[in-house]
Amino acid sequence: MNRATELKSVLKTATFRNTIFWFFDWLKGAKVRNHYTDVCLINKNHESEYAIEKRKEYLSAILQHTLKTVPYYRAFGLKTVSLDCFPVINKNSIRKHSKSFCAAQYVVAKTYKTTTSGSTGTPFTVFQDNSKRRRHKADVRFFWDTIFHPWGTKIYYLKLWNDRNKKGRLIQKIQNMVPVDVLKLDDLKIGQLLSDIKANKAPVSVLAYASALDQIVKYLSRNQTDLSKMGVISIVAMSESLDANTKEYLEHHFDCPVVSRYANLENGLLAQQTAFCGNYFLLNLASYHIEILKLNEDTPVEQGETGRIIVTDFFNRAMPMIRYDTGDLGVLRKLKRQGVVQYVLKKVEGRRMDAIYDTEGMPISSLLLSNSMWKYDELNQFQFIQKDRRRYEFILNPLADFSREKELLDEFKACLGSDAIIKITYIEEIPLLSSGKRKKVLNHMKKKPKTV
Repeated sequence: MNRATELKSVLKTATFRNTIFWFFDWLKGAKVRNHYTDVCLINKNHESEYAIEKRKEYLSAILQHTLKTVPYYRAFGLKTVSLDCFPVINKNSIRKHSKSFCAAQYVVAKTYKTTTSGSTGTPFTVFQDNSKRRRHKADVRFFWDTIFHPWGTKIYYLKLWNDRNKKGRLIQKIQNMVPVDVLKLDDLKIGQLLSDIKANKAPVSVLAYASALDQIVKYLSRNQTDLSKMGVISIVAMSESLDANTKEYLEHHFDCPVVSRYANLENGLLAQQTAFCGNYFLLNLASYHIEILKLNEDTPVEQGETGRIIVTDFFNRAMPMIRYDTGDLGVLRKLKRQGVVQYVLKKVEGRRMDAIYDTEGMPISSLLLSNSMWKYDELNQFQFIQKDRRRYEFILNPLADFSREKELLDEFKACLGSDAIIKITYIEEIPLLSSGKRKKVLNHMKKKPKTV
């Protein structure tokens, strides 16, 4: 039996948690199941009759809902319900008019708040309703299926875990998830992680920051490790661009799909690479309308041209995201195989930040900054620069007077080193790059540490 056949047989194995999930969903009206079926039908062939009709229906419904209920759009006085009549918005638009972006009937209804610092260092909050949350669960399930991961299989989740996002032991057990903090991901911690994975008798998957996977590959390159019988059935990189060499190394040594996921907190899962299909990102057109627009004007790019990724969310009715500029760049491509059409992103750019090192020369995940900066919502923008081994600089653009300097300095000295020298500079506006984006993490060291 070859590896692909083995993986497919794993997918067919119904786990206890999977059965329980669908049973409780059935008791509640099979709402997630219905979303899941819809997502599968649309994303498996983007130009099927079903997909075309459903996507038209979803787009028309969200645009009409938005014009009727969202103050920000009512003020434009749009008479035609056509997507290209809507302005392109971004994080700054939402932050500046945050209350005006909420649909009237959801102001007092139960919603879920998600806060992100975004890819440009501009924190903001988005509200989502129950239907949007259910759709997101269906999206995630579909994309796990594409890499032969049965729902309920244990996941080792490598990210920055803190008091804000940590899960209790009961939730970890229910979700069959093992949290692994990537802060100070040194050789000892990586060795323990690999030993733990190998000790598992059941299949496992790994969901991790791309930078954490880079560190694991560097560890394996330096340390001879027996990877036989590891039981890893899939590896998913998130939040940062996955290095091609890292992807190739992991695929070869773990003999499983290694893919990148393109997602954000404000929208959800936008695209993901699929098993053994190279570096193309399958677009989630079941839940989003995605445009690729020119860098300097709101018109579509030519075929094969790099442009801004613009997203319209079909399902967030609490705070509709219409023509939302993600701040990322991509190249669209149409694939046609055996009568099946799928739209993919040939590449996604603009998501990789300069690596940062602590005062001992150990790499620190750039996502540490994003997650740590969420709570400083009085900052409009920030940029973090490493000058040399011990000197760092925060460039801050506050909305008003910033009174939490000491808290900020103490927090970052705790992870960078007590001997870190951190300068804070205030500025009215952090300048844009030529791409139209602001890099929030920069490394100006002339010589990088030899430990990497």
